[in-house]
Formats: sequence, C-alpha cells, structure tokens
Amino acid sequence: MEKLEKIKGRILAAIRKEEARTRSEIEELSRKQHASMGAYGVGGPYQRYERAISRRQDHLSELEALRKAQCSAAVLEPLRLYGYYCPSCNERIYLQGRDPETLGCPICSRRIYRDCFYTEWSVQKDSRITCTRKHNI
Repeated sequence: MEKLEKIKGRILAAIRKEEARTRSEIEELSRKQHASMGAYGVGGPYQRYERAISRRQDHLSELEALRKAQCSAAVLEPLRLYGYYCPSCNERIYLQGRDPETLGCPICSRRIYRDCFYTEWSVQKDSRITCTRKHNI
C-alpha cells in the first residue's frame, strides 16, 4: 500500500505535465495564427486558431482548479455514534462506543437504555473531532 503523499505527488506531476503540454500547444498555435494572418488576413484560419487557443486556455484554468482542489483534498473516516434516550428529561445522548447496554443519564442520573439506532458521519481524518473522540466511552 502506497502512502497518500506519493499518490498525490504522482497526480500533481501528471497535472503539471498536462499544463506544460497545453502551454506549448498555445505557443505553437499563436505562432501559426500570426503566420496565417499574413496570407489570409483575420478570416477563417485566424479565427479557428483563436478558438483553439481559447479552448486550451480554458483547459489550463480547469487544470489549475484541479490542482488547487487536489492540494486541499481531505481523507475522510467514518464516525459512528450510538444513541441513548432518556424519557424523563427527553434528551438524546450519543456515544461513540456501543459497549454499555445501559448507563446513567448525565442530566437526571436515571438509568437509560440504548436505542437500536445509530448515526454515522464522515469526518476528516486527524481533525479536532477525531483526535478528541478516539477513546471509547
């Protein structure tokens, strides 16, 4: 299994390679555009080259957005919370561990039982939430 940094590095290298190739195509098309302008004017070939250059510039901006999104990509991990309900104070308490079948309500100290339901969230790995909630209650 490869580390995520290696995979991100390969993806960024592929994006940089595509950016360099697109920039060289833009330079080549602009040279051809100026060369054809002398023979044909600002008519058909000139406008075709202009449209091709604008398509490649749009492609460059998409690649830049992809590169920025790739740098800020977050790895998610599941966080499963099990619910307990207290009928006397009408409060729902969520715990990460599913071990205790019953526990005392933190508000009114009545014995409460676990629901058969749980909720699952996807949270960012190594975030403040996952670092403080690593222990099972």
